[in-house]
Amino acid sequence: MNASQVVFAYLALGLQAAAALLLITGGDILAAFLVSGAGSFVMVLGALSVRSPYSHLGAQRELVQMMATEPVLLLVVLSIGYAGGSFLGSEVGELLFATLPLAALALVPAFLIRLEKSPYDVATAHSEVVSGPYVEYSGRALGITKLAHWFELAVLFGILLLLFNQPDPIADAAVKIAVALVVVFAAALIDNSTARSTRWSLLRSALAFGLGAAGINLLLVYMSTAGVI
Repeated sequence: MNASQVVFAYLALGLQAAAALLLITGGDILAAFLVSGAGSFVMVLGALSVRSPYSHLGAQRELVQMMATEPVLLLVVLSIGYAGGSFLGSEVGELLFATLPLAALALVPAFLIRLEKSPYDVATAHSEVVSGPYVEYSGRALGITKLAHWFELAVLFGILLLLFNQPDPIADAAVKIAVALVVVFAAALIDNSTARSTRWSLLRSALAFGLGAAGINLLLVYMSTAGVI
């Protein structure tokens, strides 16, 4: 580990925390997505800033995972903004899940990737590259990267939970807690019943499924709005 890696770790934490704060305060979800994506890319730069071949391999795999998740997340965010009438989290409409069920389904591979679960735990494949892009981190810097990862997950959960906004505050909190628990349980179930995929198979399957599901849903919403269906 060198000094530049530590800088990248703190920068990633700052970006991910800023993205999570945007969502928590009802800010622009598109901006939150872009800031979080920048934080993920900064972690890749940190892994590439050392000479370790294991770190470089982890960085390359992390980039493949970003290629599989970022376009899908962007399309889901655009769908939420279009169907919800605003990109501001505080102004997004209620019960969007009824309008965008396929968009929610499209996020399944993204959650498996970001939760580092099979079959998409390619970057942090413990039996191969030990911790992927985090392999050269240790001590406080490693803790900073883990904290940044938790903020990244908070952003992902925040985007998903916007689809489940309820008019009643108590019902809203109960539904969102239930959804979060279901996602975690489903990810653990899939993780323990599947084998890890290769990185290119991950890219093909996750990207095709995510873009296909979210794209079809957005097209159906547009056609419904236009009066075609």
